[in-house]
Amino acid sequence: MRSGGQVNRFEPRVEVAVARTRAEVARLHKMLVRGGLVSWTSGVLSARVPDSELFVIKPGGLDHNELSPEKMVLVDLDGRVVTGTPGSELPPSRGVAVHAHLYRSSDRIGAVVHTHSPYATAFALRGEPVPCISTGVADEFGGDVPVVAYVGPDDRVGDAIARTLTASEATAVLVERHGPYTVGADARSAVRAAVLLEEAARAVQLARAGLPEGSALTALEPDEIHAIRERRLRADAERAAESAAADSYPTSRPGAARPSGGTGSRTTPIPSTVPDNDVRTTQ
Repeated sequence: MRSGGQVNRFEPRVEVAVARTRAEVARLHKMLVRGGLVSWTSGVLSARVPDSELFVIKPGGLDHNELSPEKMVLVDLDGRVVTGTPGSELPPSRGVAVHAHLYRSSDRIGAVVHTHSPYATAFALRGEPVPCISTGVADEFGGDVPVVAYVGPDDRVGDAIARTLTASEATAVLVERHGPYTVGADARSAVRAAVLLEEAARAVQLARAGLPEGSALTALEPDEIHAIRERRLRADAERAAESAAADSYPTSRPGAARPSGGTGSRTTPIPSTVPDNDVRTTQ
């Protein structure tokens, strides 16, 4: 239910989902700080509350050190604060309309990250895509990270980002004169994309600096990119299937155990290159 009015109580399953989403968003914001992607009050992560028309977003104007689950702001898919809930006395981040537009545009988007990480933002300021010159970029993004023209108000920016994401099936875009946005099926995958985008942009800048005058970096061939990306998507699908099978395996009977390959989570695991306790510094 979309509502900007007073809410006294959700269904128990929604209350649990909201609490979990608040905790996840607060925790992963700290990882953005540790990864060097945000500073002071800049940058924002939001995440959709599963099986609802709600999402949780960072409040505006608070230092990242002040963030906690109860200070996260719960809003509906029109970007309106759900009053009477923890954090509702705080304003949501200024970009809430962009986030709301992206959630309305596609059910596959479960989380959105916006940062001003220096290397990716440098590409955005130049209006230049991050080129797919490495297997890592091909694996994570499936090609060049595209540029979206800056078109003014948040609702128009959100529409431009959504159209680009839909057309390219990308998980990251660079908004010209502004900075990067990444999306994912869940908060961890959106943060992962933000971290790897900054690493990719930094690697390109460093590689260019070491080139002989007049030389240029060579992009991967489209067939190579496609093969690498397809291999990654197949691996993700296999992990998701194993996880779902483990969740559905009957454990109520005596002696029953989960299959050894499962994780017990319905969320596609994030590859171990960016574990929860080790976001790599990009500066």
